[in-house]
Amino acid sequence: MAKHKYDVVATVGKYEKNGETKYISRKVGAVIQTDKGFRMKMDAFFNPAGCKVDEDGSIWLALFEPRDDQQQGHPQAQAARQPAPRQPAPADDFDDDIPFANPYRGARSLLI
Repeated sequence: MAKHKYDVVATVGKYEKNGETKYISRKVGAVIQTDKGFRMKMDAFFNPAGCKVDEDGSIWLALFEPRDDQQQGHPQAQAARQPAPRQPAPADDFDDDIPFANPYRGARSLLI
């Protein structure tokens, strides 16, 4: 049986608050222990270009034991982990003579 062992976290920025340096971190994956060993699952949309790059061209990712969202105590961190609400697909109206969706109208419009 697979067990979630660690959250994979990247530092993607920093800022100053009250004279103190604060770091902006994002959960970008998880380390899972399976019967066949450890596996790392990464967010497909994570772009390491947003991380500080060392002189040798590498970046650092941190591993933390998973915690409940209630224990984190930071509402912005909790919101960052929740997926964005999905927008409903626009209704296809087939009332016109064109047998396909109009590419120049609505959410699917093409910019030329």
